Amino acid sequence: MKLARRKITHVVYLVKENRTFDTMFGRFPGADGATTGLTCDGKTVPLTRAADDTPGPDHSFQGGLKAINGGRMNCFSELFGGAQLQSYVQYRPSQLPSYFAYAHHFVLADRFFSSTYGPTGIEHLFTVAATSDRFTDHERATPVGQFGTNDVPREYCTDPTERMWSFRKLDAQQTADAFQLEDQAVVGTLKARYWYQRRACTNIQTLPDELSQAGVSWKYYLGDNDYINTLALVKHVVFGPLYRQVVTDDAFFTDLANGNLPAVSWLIPDVAVSEHPAAASMCAGQNWTVKVMNAIMQSPDWKHTAVVITWDDFGGFYDHVPPPHVDLWGLGPRVPMLLISPWAKSGFIAHDTLEFSSVLKMIETIWDVPPLTARDRTAGDMLDLFDFSQRPNPPLILPQQDCSGVT
Repeated sequence: MKLARRKITHVVYLVKENRTFDTMFGRFPGADGATTGLTCDGKTVPLTRAADDTPGPDHSFQGGLKAINGGRMNCFSELFGGAQLQSYVQYRPSQLPSYFAYAHHFVLADRFFSSTYGPTGIEHLFTVAATSDRFTDHERATPVGQFGTNDVPREYCTDPTERMWSFRKLDAQQTADAFQLEDQAVVGTLKARYWYQRRACTNIQTLPDELSQAGVSWKYYLGDNDYINTLALVKHVVFGPLYRQVVTDDAFFTDLANGNLPAVSWLIPDVAVSEHPAAASMCAGQNWTVKVMNAIMQSPDWKHTAVVITWDDFGGFYDHVPPPHVDLWGLGPRVPMLLISPWAKSGFIAHDTLEFSSVLKMIETIWDVPPLTARDRTAGDMLDLFDFSQRPNPPLILPQQDCSGVT
């Protein structure tokens, strides 16, 4: 671990939106990908060419359970009420030249799972705290007239009237019953029996808390993104001094250029470059990632940096690999993960079972801070994806893709 600490002094955790492994890397040579998918009525259908800005199927917690269907991975066809096959799409390598280049030169993981069944908001809690604190959905604005509130969504802890769906606190027998309902994809009964609405605010311990206590620098770089303001869900953060370290994503480039990059960075892009279906161009999002990576690789910090790029939930898109069912929250379907570093194994496909909490475990291991929950305590620390004895990988400076006329 001391060697890792000497070689890696910066970790950047870059989180994009809503894709599965098969959607993006199902055609990557040597990876466990698929080019066809199973439907709920027993058919095998091709994964057709994905549009640059493809529509987004249902990617809720319930939708994830329905699609997984107890590990059969065959009911993604039900995410549009069974009438359409929008889940069964896939990008061709020519549409993702930069992401495929990174995968060829660095590490691509084909067993990296989302931490929960969906959606984005609670997945992002796992990226900072290795838990959703029982939440199962986004915050929903309370209708005007109830509790005297406004209808402005996602104000989280700053609006005490906002609510989120959550599991109740369950005893051992209730937990076992709920777990069985998930295995059987009996979604309606699960929600009716074990969910309730509670305030959209928690006070869980986060990795930023622990880093601050250990004297390890960090920032949460947040773009213009209505889907996400993760640390605003944590009461002591949003109302305390730590929230000063939640800054704009533009500040990332400024800090990098000025030699002020913290040890740990969360980097969340604007919606327009997040690759969120029906809200963002994949081409434009890929170009933004290239802008980030080129800036890092051309900086003095490159030689001691590890960048983890992942996508925050399955987006309703098909994937063929059943996720391990480790607890009531997941794991959810596979998402892509790229590990980019001078010390990442070159051209390596990682088959380890990993999830968002694994990135926290890596950071905790490097900087010797304790785990937050059972998830990051038991997660792989990802350090076997590095080779600290190798000749460092050189920078891979890539061009911007021409997005004009891309469909």
